[in-house]
Amino acid sequence: VSTQSTGRTFSKLRRDRGPSADDCGHVYKLPKLKSRDNDNRISVDSYIGVIRDAMALRKNLCILRHFHNLQRPISTSAAQFIDVWPIPPACGSSHIEDDTTSMFLLQLSCILHMVGSWGGTRLRVMATSPTVELGATEKVQLKGILHILRIEAEVQTVVLPDMNSGKSQLERFQSLNATIKDNSSQTVVTFMYLPRPPPSPSENREYLEKLDILSEGLPPTLLVSGLSKVTTSEL
Repeated sequence: VSTQSTGRTFSKLRRDRGPSADDCGHVYKLPKLKSRDNDNRISVDSYIGVIRDAMALRKNLCILRHFHNLQRPISTSAAQFIDVWPIPPACGSSHIEDDTTSMFLLQLSCILHMVGSWGGTRLRVMATSPTVELGATEKVQLKGILHILRIEAEVQTVVLPDMNSGKSQLERFQSLNATIKDNSSQTVVTFMYLPRPPPSPSENREYLEKLDILSEGLPPTLLVSGLSKVTTSEL
């Protein structure tokens, strides 16, 4: 790029800086700080648009909720858990062998568990199933996957009787949220699926309300979407 063309580019940038800068591009007026009277939070459509765009670009994505309540693990005789729920909340199956989101959930939770200050916690993976019998099968499968991935974790069976029922997505989210709450009394952090946003922007607000219902009242929670492969068993 020539020096002359570069100069023209910088001149254009200076002109585009707006009323907060002089002709030389020197900023003399900084933006106002956000306050209760000057709330410039991102709109619902923009927020869901970012999620939709990230997924369209096949980017792995994490959304955090309740992390203002995060308390680092402390030395105590009571067990403290990092929980992973490798099940799509709108799906009736928890088979995860070829599911990149489930693999991403396991990887992220394992990394957190390996951090020195979190070493006293126990990593727990929930084997969800509509019946106790199928839950036993899911538990064996999950243990096999964890062994292949060299992840040290406990596997706990959780029965979700309405997984394959004709209930609406909202009702399934409410049921899953209640189940997670019932099993989170000693949980420090929860990892779970981030449902895909709807294709129509007209449903953005309803989608955000469903995310609120899914994660309401839980411990600090990571809602995760994994679209790129993050683990391998070839080594």
